[in-house]
Formats: sequence, structure tokens, C-alpha cells
Amino acid sequence: MGIQAAKRRTPNAPDGYRERRDKMKRDHRPYWMHRAWEAFENAWTGHFLAPHFAALGIEPKVVCPWHVEVFGPNITAGDRLHIVANKADPVRLTVWSPQTQAGRIAIGNNVFMAGGTRILAAGDIEIGDDCLIANKATISDCDWHSIHDRVDPDPSWKPVKLQRNVWIGDGAFIGKGVTIGAHSVVGARSVVTRDVDPWTIVAGNPAKVVKRIDPDAPMKTRSDLYADAEGLHRFFDTAYRQALKGNSTPGWLRSRLWPKRGD
Repeated sequence: MGIQAAKRRTPNAPDGYRERRDKMKRDHRPYWMHRAWEAFENAWTGHFLAPHFAALGIEPKVVCPWHVEVFGPNITAGDRLHIVANKADPVRLTVWSPQTQAGRIAIGNNVFMAGGTRILAAGDIEIGDDCLIANKATISDCDWHSIHDRVDPDPSWKPVKLQRNVWIGDGAFIGKGVTIGAHSVVGARSVVTRDVDPWTIVAGNPAKVVKRIDPDAPMKTRSDLYADAEGLHRFFDTAYRQALKGNSTPGWLRSRLWPKRGD
């Protein structure tokens, strides 16, 4: 359907509706407020969140760090961990194991986790460099209860490993004993109970191979993104300056207290 046809089919739409319907909600914050908010998140991450890691690398970037839960010993993360959490979709990293064994979660460099990510370890979970974990994905190395005993926890486990540059889709589940090979992709809502070869796309419940990725094709990873960290920071700073240009503190207050259609 063409644009003109769409307009003819919505003759009663309010003035300006057609121009606004495809736009995202505007950010009315002035640039200084954006910088102050980032500094606040970074300070919260360093003061309240980082101590819950056994080790945390340089330059973590955590959006809404107060919605990230890190529980248990031996949880480590490499450089430039990037987490985007929110109230509806908190991120949870949990090690729970009996005293006779020391579980761990080891997260590599440049890993991204979206809101709702859950990583639950009784024994050993390893997330390789450059991995992407999408909204509401779950990774667990344990069933937590046996089939015939639903009362006492069963901590029997098998290690889970995501090799380098793995992409886990929305709502996917990665079960115990699974290794996912480098550069592979797990489709949204998939349930993975068996190993996945490198350079492979799997999807479904249970997950099955749907495509092979050409290993000779160019591949960009999050390591490439951070290869020029200073340049990347300058790029985003310039982008925010342009996006928030013209915003003012009174304008932001007006948008919060007396919002208008389109705000």
C-alpha cells in the first residue's frame, strides 16, 4: 500500500498523526542531564554492583544497574561488560551450589546482555568474548530438581560453554551440558539441549540446524567495535550532542509535568 493510499484510508486521523506514528518517543533531556545520568549509573555500578563480582574488568557499561542482581561466589566478568536492564526485565547472575562444590560464572570481554537475561550456575558456566545475549534469554547448567523428587534440590550439573561471538536470541533457553560453537546463532524462543557446531544457526524446540554460516564471509564482532575505544566514545558523545541539541531544562520539566501529544 502506498503512502497516499494509507492517508486516504485514515481520513479521521488527528492532525500530525501520520507524521508522528512512526517516531520514537522524544528524549527531552538537555545534554548536561544525559551526562549527569551516565555518571550516576557509572558511580552506582562501581560502588554497589562491582563488589558483588569476584572480578570485573575495565569500563563496564550498565544501564539501570540497580536492576542487576549478582548473587553467589565466583562470578567474574571481563572488560567492557555491557548490560541493559530495566525494572520489568532485571538481569540476574546467580551461583547456587552446595558447600562441597564451588560453582562459577565466567564472562569474557565485550559481552552484551539485554534485560531479562538469567544465568544460573550450580557448577560451571562460561560465556566467551563478544557474545550477545538477548532479552529474557536463560542459561542454566542444572535442572535444580529431579523428576521424582520435587522437594529437595538436586545440584547435579553439567558445564555450559558459549564460545566466542555467540548470539543468543530473545527468550532462548540453553540447558545443562551444552557447548555452543564460536560465531553461532540461537534463534528466538529456542530450547537448546545439545551441542551446537561453530558457524551454525539453530532454532526451534528442540533446537535444530536451520543454516550454516559462511566462515569465509567478513565478520564484525564487538571486539572490532571497541578496537578504537576513544573514537567510539567520541562518536557517541557527538551523536548525543546532536540528538539532544536545542533541549533545555525548562523544556524537560514541561515534558514531565505537562506532557503534550507526541512527547
